[in-house]
Amino acid sequence: MSNQKIREQVSKIRRFINIPHKHYELRQNKAMFSQLCSSLDVIEDTEDAITAYTENDFGEIKPLNYLLMYGLLQSIYVQQDAVINLCESLGTSDKINNYPNLKEIRDVRNDTVGHPTKRDHKKGNRVSYHHVTQLTLNKSGFTLTSYYSDGSPEQFRKIDIPELIAEQNKYISEILSNLIRNLEAEEKAHKEKFSMEKLLKLFPGTLDYHLSKLLEAVYREEYAKIAESDLDVISTVAKHFRDAIARRNMDFYERLQDEYELIDHATTKIRMFLRENKGEKSAIRIYIIFLKYQFNELKIYAKEIDDEYIKEPDK
Repeated sequence: MSNQKIREQVSKIRRFINIPHKHYELRQNKAMFSQLCSSLDVIEDTEDAITAYTENDFGEIKPLNYLLMYGLLQSIYVQQDAVINLCESLGTSDKINNYPNLKEIRDVRNDTVGHPTKRDHKKGNRVSYHHVTQLTLNKSGFTLTSYYSDGSPEQFRKIDIPELIAEQNKYISEILSNLIRNLEAEEKAHKEKFSMEKLLKLFPGTLDYHLSKLLEAVYREEYAKIAESDLDVISTVAKHFRDAIARRNMDFYERLQDEYELIDHATTKIRMFLRENKGEKSAIRIYIIFLKYQFNELKIYAKEIDDEYIKEPDK
């Protein structure tokens, strides 16, 4: 039976790590970000492999059945590694040894597929040798025969594949649940930190008035010096919005760079005109109209971000 829960959990983790500010943060460590992406893909790929085993029957060709069983145990082992590496890439310390049931599954894999003909344990301990009793191999499991270097009696273990898969699913899902709770807590803390800082409030109601005074100054030279203070207000609003974005979302901050370069260019040209009467009046008028348009766009961004910061994280 397919374990849809693990796939849903991986999808949920992907949604959290693709939140722009979190995505930006993770990308700053390229190695760990690559590990993160690899781990998520491998968890899903191995889940597909495990599902393929459960949903398909064994055939009459015994060597092919061995291949299916070997592939299942290897997929389970790789999935465990991927989940622990995922934890590491997200800054969470966890180990397979924290889950005795998963450790037992790894031991089955190592005895059966990993190093069956000579299992060297820690120095000073006995060495073991293993093989699958061929006649017992079926989709539901097999008997694993084990011998020991210290002369201990041979051991026969019945490996129950459905039970092994169920245990794998249970504890892999538990680890993913812990990761999701951590990501939810991080996102909640981030939103709470900025929830009271409304970006839209950075744009004063007098903004259009200051822009209109700049337009007047284009055609009335006596307004030029006074209008420079209006330009100062406009530049300050742009700076405050830019700084506020940088504090909460560096990804969006970087994506705004081109727009801010145009704002800086326009304000520089307008200031030169106000101080030195340099520039074609029609061109300066276009710069001012551009600023009006651009600030309307920034206000739209501000409202969208404000709305996002009052939403609960995806559950």
